[in-house]
Amino acid sequence: MTKLFTAFCFTCAVSHGSSLSEFYTHWGDGKAEISSYSILQPRYGEKRSGYGVMVFVTEEINRKTLIKVDSPQPAEQRIYVLKLNNLLKFNTGIYDYSVMTSVFSAVEGYERGQEMELCKITFSSQEWCGHVFDESRVKNGKLLGALNSYFEREGRRDYHLALPDAFVAEDHLLIRIRELTGPWMEPGESRQVRLLPRLWSFRLKRRSHRLVDASLTKNHAVLKTVAGKAYRAVPWSWSSEGFWKTVWVEDAPPRRILAWEDSDGGHGELVVTVREPYWQLNSNANEMYREQLQIPK
Repeated sequence: MTKLFTAFCFTCAVSHGSSLSEFYTHWGDGKAEISSYSILQPRYGEKRSGYGVMVFVTEEINRKTLIKVDSPQPAEQRIYVLKLNNLLKFNTGIYDYSVMTSVFSAVEGYERGQEMELCKITFSSQEWCGHVFDESRVKNGKLLGALNSYFEREGRRDYHLALPDAFVAEDHLLIRIRELTGPWMEPGESRQVRLLPRLWSFRLKRRSHRLVDASLTKNHAVLKTVAGKAYRAVPWSWSSEGFWKTVWVEDAPPRRILAWEDSDGGHGELVVTVREPYWQLNSNANEMYREQLQIPK
């Protein structure tokens, strides 16, 4: 999130194809893509109106710790990632929910050497009863997880899951289906995968972490109207154990997440997108950007 990243990205792009070069040109500019969404979120048997924010930004993390690098470290100890901070806010009666999921995706590969490979997912939920924090890290072909919850039935525990070749994480799909470094699947293609459901879903259903069999499809582009504006969009859909979700992705660059809906009644639509170095916009005067994004102060 500094000019250092721009220089680092461009240097890496020299030895790669045009898709990576285009990625670094756009995403190595020292800014974040910030998109706001109007959301319907089911909770306690009712649909709740709320808002979401997706922040996509590049940064470097330490290869061993998978923590952001803020100190001088050799290049071989760094991984250049695209990070998604996915925020959700909604009220349930007297009290509110604040949920955030962070996904770290290695642009040029991690353990398997695949572009946009998952490194880590973290999740936190805060509401008036208490906190929940969940972290899943990829290491040596396994998913190493740690849950720390205020609630007794969840408690504090670790979990380890072996990762098959067909592994995908639902939280990571919001990066993967944007195909920012080139096509991942062909239009009309379907795949059978082993899916790690959203970490948020484990919290909602209070169930143990596990992989499930799922079907993932990249559909052909269609016209999709979002907030009164028509876009050419690619619908991606996945289903497992009676649950399904469809996410519409902008067909043209920068291939933003435009809208989604699921079988639980969840729904979201894009409101506004800006590109700004948000970490610098922390004065009272910068609240104007919240007005631009149409999210509450």
